[in-house]
Amino acid sequence: MLHTKINVSGFLVASLLPTSVSAANFGGPDSVDNTIQEQTAQKRSWREELAKKGVTFGIDYSAVGFNSANGSKGNRVNTSGGVARFYGQWDIVGHATQNMGSLVWKVEHRHAYSDTPPKDYAFLSSFSGKESLGYIGLIQPAFNDQGGRLTNLYWKQRLNNGNTSFIVGFQDVTDYVDTYALASPWTAFSNLAFQTGAGTIGLPDDGLLSFSAGHMITDNIYVVAGVADANGRSDIEDVFEGFDTFFNDNDFFTSVELGWTASQEQIFTDNMHLTYWHIDPTFNDDGSARHSALTSQGLNYSFSYFVTPHIMPFLRGGFSFEGDAALYETSISAGFGYFSLGAPNNNLGFAINWSQANEEAWGTNDSQSVVEVFYNMQFGSYFQLTPDLQWINNPLLSDESNVFVLGLRGRIFI
Repeated sequence: MLHTKINVSGFLVASLLPTSVSAANFGGPDSVDNTIQEQTAQKRSWREELAKKGVTFGIDYSAVGFNSANGSKGNRVNTSGGVARFYGQWDIVGHATQNMGSLVWKVEHRHAYSDTPPKDYAFLSSFSGKESLGYIGLIQPAFNDQGGRLTNLYWKQRLNNGNTSFIVGFQDVTDYVDTYALASPWTAFSNLAFQTGAGTIGLPDDGLLSFSAGHMITDNIYVVAGVADANGRSDIEDVFEGFDTFFNDNDFFTSVELGWTASQEQIFTDNMHLTYWHIDPTFNDDGSARHSALTSQGLNYSFSYFVTPHIMPFLRGGFSFEGDAALYETSISAGFGYFSLGAPNNNLGFAINWSQANEEAWGTNDSQSVVEVFYNMQFGSYFQLTPDLQWINNPLLSDESNVFVLGLRGRIFI
């Protein structure tokens, strides 16, 4: 019997063969196991032999650049950067069973090509005297100038015939918080408004000492919850200090999500969920606020569903109802993904966002909006190229009323 499969933002989502192991997959599109599933090209024999023993891994390199003639002072501004990643999974306990236990890792090097890294392109660089877009938001925040970092090093255990799983170790909270099919910064939208959190979640650093768990309450209703060290840092030289800060400082990022899904194997596709989040005040060594100076919390919502085999509309956003950690008090996004457009592995995304600035953080609750369209094209088995266009209306920190940003992203993966 043949089974339908489509490419979702670079990820192969397929109905499983009768002989396959079925288990609820609580991770989003950027989790290590889902990233590895994307790489469907035939591997060399030694990698196939490792896979039979439960060891799978991948390597990729992504580069991105943005250019705009509408800087906050009316000048042309640009930025570029790259990220190298090595990630993998070793199934140590119960390989190829529903109750499998795995060691998961992801090591990265993030670097800028330009004076201003992409993460600072929207507004942060304005505070250091450099002209940026003057937009309260983030464009490709994953592309910073951090250098070496440990994003994942954890144990993942499935239980209850695959209906329950927990993860303990160093995690990226965006792997399990508010996920959906187009959240990946490597293959989908570039603006944070259309990624995890929609700008209304006060996200901490990646690579935090954390505990998270997911459970299928019924065949379609699930809950995912986690607690992470809000003081943790993913820098290679600092990450293991998380043992001290987690148990002694007791400042946490916590979340709980209740959702519905049509498919346990790929929860982030046909999905509806509500996510509650909370983060404690966190400070740098010099006393300045790091993620937040105040206790912050909020509620996010997400709905996405394939109305045809290739078109997935979505409605997402959230409300930050306390604190200064989130960029926005209110965020509303609507759009769609068109998968396999022009070729089986090519995907198009279009979305519009309206956001209201967080007055606790910015001193204003004025609004701004952004439209983004991207087209992710795959050439052969190992290369993707994604042109991207954004229109920002009324950027709140700019002298310009309209900003147009042209971007290009490339990704090589094996």
